Amino acid sequence: MKRRVERFQLLLKLAERKRKEADRLLGESQQRVEQAEKGLEQLKAYQLEYQQQFTEAGRGGLTCAQLQTYQAFIGKVSGAGRQQHEALLQSRAQLEQVEAYWRKTQAHYRAMQKLLEKAQADKRQLDEKRLQQQLDERSQHTRSAFI
Repeated sequence: MKRRVERFQLLLKLAERKRKEADRLLGESQQRVEQAEKGLEQLKAYQLEYQQQFTEAGRGGLTCAQLQTYQAFIGKVSGAGRQQHEALLQSRAQLEQVEAYWRKTQAHYRAMQKLLEKAQADKRQLDEKRLQQQLDERSQHTRSAFI
């Protein structure tokens, strides 16, 4: 029975390591999503600001070269925004996978805890039963000596 408890303690330690690793992965994945969201928002803000500059510059008149330069740059910023949006979608998909793994490791850890607690309770019960048997045997030997 003692070996069973020791095995469950070992399994619980292994489950705890996996749980901590899942915690770390979850945190990293959440940070990647947050960074991708911030990056996308920054690109959108920059694109809007640059388009406003373009509009203001257009009121004063632009040469054909200036117009092409503005349009090319706005196109590049738009492309970067699409790439950042794609990166955000990938980060969110990865976060969903990591969250599923995290939930699985949490459930496994709780299951190992319950198994260990049950094994410990079974061991205590067996130990108490043995102790009671020993006490009963001693009391029988003691009585026969007095009779």
